[in-house]
Amino acid sequence: MGDSTPPGLMIQLNTFLDRYILPYPVKYLTNRLTILATLGLLLPLIIFANVQVFVLATNSYLNVMSVVVSSTVLLYSTISEQRDRKAAARREEIANAHEAMVEARAKADHELILSIQEELRQHINERLENIQKILIEHLEINQAEDHAHDEALHQATMDNDRRHQQQLAELNKMVEAMQKPPRLN
Repeated sequence: MGDSTPPGLMIQLNTFLDRYILPYPVKYLTNRLTILATLGLLLPLIIFANVQVFVLATNSYLNVMSVVVSSTVLLYSTISEQRDRKAAARREEIANAHEAMVEARAKADHELILSIQEELRQHINERLENIQKILIEHLEINQAEDHAHDEALHQATMDNDRRHQQQLAELNKMVEAMQKPPRLN
């Protein structure tokens, strides 16, 4: 399979091999009896060293087993490394997404705090304006009452002054009448 094989086909082939083919050699090679039998071939190999066909067949079997074990170890370490890289990339994606969520939440909280502050400022300003209106109305009422009281006091003073003027005029007439000699008829 060269560069002309589409990547999707390679992924499907690798998935098929990983699922249905490669587990059996791995199970065979990692079986304790297989390991003991392979080690057990050393003794017959030494004993039948003169039988060339047996030596070549045993040697070929051991070479194939060695290559299969090495390839299997390399394959699974590569798969493990790829999984580790994917897991690390996924953890980094999750961390970045979490950080983005935290930043978005902090921004939303900050905007919410600013809007609450603005609402409080508006509420306080409205309350202060209401208090100011009440105070101004109260001052206007007090000023109107004071003005009315001053007017009434001024009017009372003026009335009192007119009465005094009238009384003085009457007293002046009486004093003048007293100063004139009486007329005799």
